Amino acid sequence: MPQTPSAARCAGVPRRSALRRLLAVLVCAVLLSFGAVPAAAPVQAAAYGAPRFTDPMALYDAATARVALTAANGSVSYSVASAEGGLLRQGTATVSSGAGSIDLRTLGPGYFKLTVRNTAGSASTDLGIVARLATTPTTKSPFGTTAHPGIHWQLNHAAASRALGLSTTRVDWRWERMATFISGFYRWDTVGEAEIKRLRALGIRPSLVIAYHGLCDGALTPSSTTCINEYAKFARATAQRFGTTVDYAVYNEWNAATNTGSCGRSADCYMKLLKPAAAAIRAAAPGARVLGPALGAVDDWWAVDGPAYTWFQRFVQLGGAGHVDLVTIHNYSVTTAPDGKGERAVRNAKALLAAAGISKPVVMEEAGYPTVADGLPEYLQAAFMARDAAAVLTAGAATYMPYGLVDNYNDRAHAESNFGLFRHEAVNGGRLVPKQAAVTQAVLSRLLAGAVSRGEEKLGTGTRSMMWRMADGRTLRIVWTTDKTRTLEIGGSTGVAATDWLGRPVPTLLTGGKRQMVIGGIPAFVTTPAGTTARVF
Repeated sequence: MPQTPSAARCAGVPRRSALRRLLAVLVCAVLLSFGAVPAAAPVQAAAYGAPRFTDPMALYDAATARVALTAANGSVSYSVASAEGGLLRQGTATVSSGAGSIDLRTLGPGYFKLTVRNTAGSASTDLGIVARLATTPTTKSPFGTTAHPGIHWQLNHAAASRALGLSTTRVDWRWERMATFISGFYRWDTVGEAEIKRLRALGIRPSLVIAYHGLCDGALTPSSTTCINEYAKFARATAQRFGTTVDYAVYNEWNAATNTGSCGRSADCYMKLLKPAAAAIRAAAPGARVLGPALGAVDDWWAVDGPAYTWFQRFVQLGGAGHVDLVTIHNYSVTTAPDGKGERAVRNAKALLAAAGISKPVVMEEAGYPTVADGLPEYLQAAFMARDAAAVLTAGAATYMPYGLVDNYNDRAHAESNFGLFRHEAVNGGRLVPKQAAVTQAVLSRLLAGAVSRGEEKLGTGTRSMMWRMADGRTLRIVWTTDKTRTLEIGGSTGVAATDWLGRPVPTLLTGGKRQMVIGGIPAFVTTPAGTTARVF
């Protein structure tokens, strides 16, 4: 742990007799306890040395993009490369009093690598630039994510969620970290609570994941009546604390490895927990929204008669949907293209609900791709996320929530650690550095805020086009191919704009009064006046 100025000053107690040294140490201890030892003199600018980036998050608005840094006084040289590695710009910047900045305002949207050098050394960072990043979507975005304040306690997850344009963020609310040996009394999670407060202040709705175990049933997932009642008691106390300002998720992936209880992972066992917990939450906070079942799954599990399908079918038969306000499901494609998978999960879940006469929002609460070393490259994580989000929302999901906000751990060999939209802060000097998927998410959130799905446009085999009526009345197409590159032709020449997955303009060719562009497996985002037609060849 770094020393405070007072601690540093007292660390220099000179060598004296044993008695005098003891007295000096005692005096310093007293002064430290009151903060009375004066701070050390300010560090001189010359001590800064090699460049170091200081912005807490490397995501910038295109109109104001300046990258802050510290370095020794004088000048630094810099270079900027594109996401593909091509050199875009070189220059110098002045450093005064140890502080400087690199002006990237004319660079435009995209994803870049910035390298800065002086005689003492160099530093590099990836960064994203997004148009209108500083403008929070004025209407609800259909996107969210999962944050882990307990893991990344020093990060501002709310600020990152706002930059990505999210409307909701899940936050761990771990029973085992707050349980005490006195029933009904808790050591509240102050780190999680601070993050919840920040999210609410920015207009982002927190969803509290109430999990996983307490001090009963051998510290396993509750299965006995006594332990289930203790869980419900914890849920009630939580609802009393937060009221209707947050949503409450009853457990997470009951059907998966997080469930260690003796009852098992069936829907019947989950209902034993859901019923009393949901009732306790609503009794403590009338009008509060309860979420569940947060059903964990991968693609083939959602095929008819697959494990997720049959679990959810039983959940509906038992009346589970009657105890939740939002129906939450998960689906991971992990390394394969998402087409036909996450969207199948949503359609099957909605069909099972409809067959039971139930109409409730279905949320794709977790989905995503790990950028593990020697695995899926970051550009494909971004491309697959955009394709999955477009198809899942078109299939009728109310919200799409890529998992998760930040890589869980700094372990490039472990898939579970590398699902984040941002890289783990340990590799970036405590900063949040985006992957390409974070830029894609920020672009998508601003395009789809307030948009209404118009369904999938049929453009022929091998091409997918999801359409929306945007909040300003224009038509948005998220379009890609599943086999080879093709040419997309828009039936009009004016008011047509196209960007790639990083928000960069896509070149178009005007021919015969129509706009043409090349499309491939990485989605293009195409906006046109309402009623404009399209074809592919």
